Amino acid sequence: MHLGTPALLEFHRRHREDGTLVLATIIGTEGSTYRKTGAMMLIGRGGTYEGLISGGCLEGDLLQHAAAVFETGQPTLLTYDMSADEDLVWSLGIGCDGVIHLLLQRLDAAGLDLFDTIEASHRERSAVLLALVTRAGGGLSLGEIAMRDQAGRLDGSDQLQPVLEETANDWPQWRTRETRVSGAGVLLVQMPAQVRVLICGAGPDAVPVAQAFTNLDWDVVVADHRPAFARADRFPRRCTVTCQRPEQLADNIDLGAVDAAVLMTHHLESDAEYLRQLGSRSLPYLGLLGPAARRQRLREMAGSHDVRLYGPVGLDIGAELPASIALAIAAEVHAVLNRRDGRSLTGGAND
Repeated sequence: MHLGTPALLEFHRRHREDGTLVLATIIGTEGSTYRKTGAMMLIGRGGTYEGLISGGCLEGDLLQHAAAVFETGQPTLLTYDMSADEDLVWSLGIGCDGVIHLLLQRLDAAGLDLFDTIEASHRERSAVLLALVTRAGGGLSLGEIAMRDQAGRLDGSDQLQPVLEETANDWPQWRTRETRVSGAGVLLVQMPAQVRVLICGAGPDAVPVAQAFTNLDWDVVVADHRPAFARADRFPRRCTVTCQRPEQLADNIDLGAVDAAVLMTHHLESDAEYLRQLGSRSLPYLGLLGPAARRQRLREMAGSHDVRLYGPVGLDIGAELPASIALAIAAEVHAVLNRRDGRSLTGGAND
């Protein structure tokens, strides 16, 4: 359920003083499309942008439509039909079969303020539910927008708040839903909090793992008791690196805000202590580097026999070197957090 929200919010911060941005949102799809309903793109004047609504084949054309929205301020509905006339499709360099329905809207002061609120929610690791009018009616205009986060913070159109309140009473697990409010068509989009991953161990093989996680726009925390390894300059800029004893883990890191953890200190006692502290947290993903025999030994040392533990960590892709092991680990964590099994989409090679 990753919408690329951290990158969008960073773009918003950089261009906040520009005064206006255009938000492009996929409000519906048919057939095979690169991005799905709810995907967003922020566009600045001059053609700068963040986010994708395709694999890069539609963005250039979309920027031209965005330029018109900047000038008129009027929300625009746009459809890219990749199953339409072959000459039109191939003039855009597309060989897909899907249909993408988009809403382009200019964000002026109120819209930019709403993104400020979304950013504040995500800083506090609170998921956000967004309501966007995709079909006008009942006094609601195309492009009206509102949000509510899990902490109860509200912003945007007052008319949309009741549907957000009602939906958020039992916080949804779905990504998008369509509904109606006073005769208007409304798209509900869940913007989950940024994934936070904890890497216990800062050895040389932890560096590419951290890089793989940060490439996914995840919030990465690295913990190790060895000063020579636990140095911020060894890891990607956006990582938080802390030097502490394993038994001090909960003293310096909010373990309740961790979505996934990987134990990779190559030290039995250290990994056992990390497992002892993390095993009671019911993490969606807890992984352990090393063979199955080591996993069993650590369970016994930590007294964590019933903890669900992914070990050996990672998908079976034939990984051996640190970069490929990192790829295997990141892929498995991504699959588990998205409730997928990590199998090939084709089920094997095609003739």
